Amino acid sequence: MSDAPKKMRSYFHADVTDFTRALRHALAVVVIPLFAICVFCTVNVVLNYGSGFARLLVAIVAGSVLFGMIFAFSAVYIIDKKKRRHARFTFFDILPQGMIFSEYAGEFTRYGKRIILRTLCYLPFADFESVSRDPKKAPHELTIKGKIRKYFFESDRLGYHISDDGHPMFDSAILNISLYEEVSQITIKKRFGNTKRLEASILFYKDRFDNLPEKKPFNISDFVPRRRKRRPHVSNPALEAPSFDRKW
Repeated sequence: MSDAPKKMRSYFHADVTDFTRALRHALAVVVIPLFAICVFCTVNVVLNYGSGFARLLVAIVAGSVLFGMIFAFSAVYIIDKKKRRHARFTFFDILPQGMIFSEYAGEFTRYGKRIILRTLCYLPFADFESVSRDPKKAPHELTIKGKIRKYFFESDRLGYHISDDGHPMFDSAILNISLYEEVSQITIKKRFGNTKRLEASILFYKDRFDNLPEKKPFNISDFVPRRRKRRPHVSNPALEAPSFDRKW
């Protein structure tokens, strides 16, 4: 039990391996049939060399190769961009007083500048109700219930820092008091791989929050030193001077 705090993580990056698998699957579904078509057409071109049918088959091969190249480059570009965006903007941050889930939500260009959108949810531990998952049917999903503040803005506007008491304080001050939607639950789907460890961390830090010692009320007398009473003195200072006489 003494090693538990060392093993519990409080910050989780997005798991982007699903995007890599999706890219492999897409390339396999498209490129393999195109490759089979090219092989079939090439064999028939050799058998019917010089005929009009052979020229048609050559055009099919060229079209298949061109389509395959365009599809492959487009798929790699789109999925690689999503991987980089989620790796940077999708995370789960457990704080002393609550937890934050941030998720990349798209982007657009405005006046030549790229604008990244994010969805950010903040749930104070004081308003936390439950966390649940189905390890058999949906091991990569997690449902959290409570009074959750949900924000949807440009990423730059959702920056925050941690206050001395463990609460997040948004750099845009208005977000600390308004401009959010209150929801009763959120479901995280396929963003952090298997959610078993995430669930365990949430429960661990919630238990730590519940068992925090009660904060003592502020008492200024604890920080202001008491005024010492003035020591009385005799009229003759020589009587108070240190003496080195020793009478053995």
